[in-house]
Amino acid sequence: MPKNIYLNTTEELIKHLNEDLPNESLIILDSALEQLQLHRNFNASHVYLEVSEETKNLETIEKIWEIMFLSNLNRSDEVVIIGGGVMLDLCSFAASTYKRGIAFTLVPSTLLAMVDASHGGKNGFNNVYGKNQIGTFNLPKSVVVCFELLNTLKDNDYKDGLIELVKHGLIGSKEIFNKLVSTENFKIDTEIIKKGIQIKEDIVKEDYLETGKRKYLNFGHTIGHLIEQDSKFTLSHGEAVAIGIIYELGLSKKHFGLPQEVVDLYISYLEKLEYKKSYEFENSIDYLLEILKDDKKSKSDSVDIVLLSDISQPNLISISFDELIEVIQN
Repeated sequence: MPKNIYLNTTEELIKHLNEDLPNESLIILDSALEQLQLHRNFNASHVYLEVSEETKNLETIEKIWEIMFLSNLNRSDEVVIIGGGVMLDLCSFAASTYKRGIAFTLVPSTLLAMVDASHGGKNGFNNVYGKNQIGTFNLPKSVVVCFELLNTLKDNDYKDGLIELVKHGLIGSKEIFNKLVSTENFKIDTEIIKKGIQIKEDIVKEDYLETGKRKYLNFGHTIGHLIEQDSKFTLSHGEAVAIGIIYELGLSKKHFGLPQEVVDLYISYLEKLEYKKSYEFENSIDYLLEILKDDKKSKSDSVDIVLLSDISQPNLISISFDELIEVIQN
């Protein structure tokens, strides 16, 4: 697994990158960070890139490849990617395929990217068949978590990361779950972030290629991704997964007897975050079935889904498309 480096300030981040990078390297930054003017102190060359879920596609990948070619990078050089989850997914895929692979370091700038996208080696982009349908497994050289970057986030972007963190708690840590649902101020301390990262990394170490246990990390995402695509990404990833978790907690209660108290605590937490607790699907059942069939966890007439017996007691089962459609209709 790659080395995790935890830093408190952007000054420490700049110092670390300047000392660590080979001479001929490239730093690609999310344009949302341009206001910080981090590039003014970098030794390596840099470029800013504007990305979004709507531009998470092959066209953007080709732009990144072009940047790499114009920068004359060779396979002994390195790319540093600083940004949110979409940025990390796109640029790490481009780095993994440029000249059959070039080393890269990830610097997540959002809470969601810190606890999820930057860890585990997944990368890729969307196409007409769904989210992240094209991609690779390829680990970065290192992941540098700089907590000062969290100060750049709007409240809603910060809360999106909390949804991924509470999911980590639900599947793997009563401590994290209880800490989050009991806090009055939604901002959390860095130790909880580190513990959330460790939950994901422990799972990935056991099942890097997602043949079994790593699928636990998809809790809330089967229906969450369905909501995200149905809304044409007008809902953020965190908002969609937050509602997906409610549906999948309900299925957990039905199939495994999950205590109602867990459901109630989670719903109260969403109320504290002022997040939506329901979603009305806009598209036809046939359209939703097509999305489900293209889900990477799907079989011919069913989909693998993660359900809980209790907090930190996940189970992987297959449920039919019919049952899933019935759940979202009701």
